Amino acid sequence: MKPQSEAVKVGPELGVPGEAENHLNALATILEKASLDATQLFDHCLNLLVKQLKVDRAIMVRLTELGLEAFWWAESEAPKLGDTLHAPDTSFCPRVMERPSRTLVIRDAAADPSWRDDPGHRELGIRAYIGTPLREGGRPIGVLCIQHSEPMNFSRSAIALVNAVANLLSRTLEVEALKHELRLTRDSLDLTSAVVEDSALNSPTSGLPNQRYLEVWLRANLFMAKRRGEPMAVVLWHWPDSPRRRRVLKDISEALRGEDLLVDIGRDRFLLLLPHTSQSGAQVLIGRIRERMGEIAMGGTFWETELDDTQLRMALHRCEAALKESLKKLDEALTWRFLRPEDVGNPDEAS
Repeated sequence: MKPQSEAVKVGPELGVPGEAENHLNALATILEKASLDATQLFDHCLNLLVKQLKVDRAIMVRLTELGLEAFWWAESEAPKLGDTLHAPDTSFCPRVMERPSRTLVIRDAAADPSWRDDPGHRELGIRAYIGTPLREGGRPIGVLCIQHSEPMNFSRSAIALVNAVANLLSRTLEVEALKHELRLTRDSLDLTSAVVEDSALNSPTSGLPNQRYLEVWLRANLFMAKRRGEPMAVVLWHWPDSPRRRRVLKDISEALRGEDLLVDIGRDRFLLLLPHTSQSGAQVLIGRIRERMGEIAMGGTFWETELDDTQLRMALHRCEAALKESLKKLDEALTWRFLRPEDVGNPDEAS
């Protein structure tokens, strides 16, 4: 008996000659549309897959902080399959993400003991399915999936068509992500230039960027930190005004790495932000700063990409608590405080 489901490696595919030629012609029409913008290309590719494979639905699913979410799809004129768009976590997509080196093919979930009791079939009614990863930089970021309410005898040429479209869509997603990063870089450069020209973004007492500058800086840099999945070191200290302070702070600011930021947040308080820096790396950088400043109490934490708010309120609260603790010790050292899961959404309790 022929198995109803299979996991196949991406590679050369063979099928019925007439059907294979038909799918190749379809692929050629996609490549002719490669000059379209991303949204038009997504729409064209998914509608072509639905028409070419005669299935209910073709969906692009991506992995977000909330799990798998459908972000682009196409349907047949009269789909018999129920609403699966809002339940990608219940469909077979998580199985694809678990084994991203293979394409998952299910020809009849109802007849296959491996899939008969899976929520994708039992709850959503999907009987035929193809799922292949969407990638960015070689890393799986989502799934291109084909869904149908009836059994489908997917040929190897049909599977090859889906894989080829997934590769094209992956490349398009990579280009769009790169464009977005370039826009953010340009915005950051524009902001840096604006600082030179606009004194409103600088503190008159220290000469450093002020809170207004920080708000704009966060828009670009917190996005990049979330994209990389990396924490950001944040350190706070209080330093009363003196003739020496402005000169030392200027020297420190000029010696920082390109993405680091030292900002005057008012009331003689200074905030240092160190993107994609580990605790050990932050200790080294802060040690060099303390050599110039002298012994001074500091409080530090890490802005957690998956848990903290996007305005640094929780992280700043932890820094303030750590600074108070450092002052109580009377050793003018650097004290760290870290986010606990129970503190999420409750900055007054963060420790």
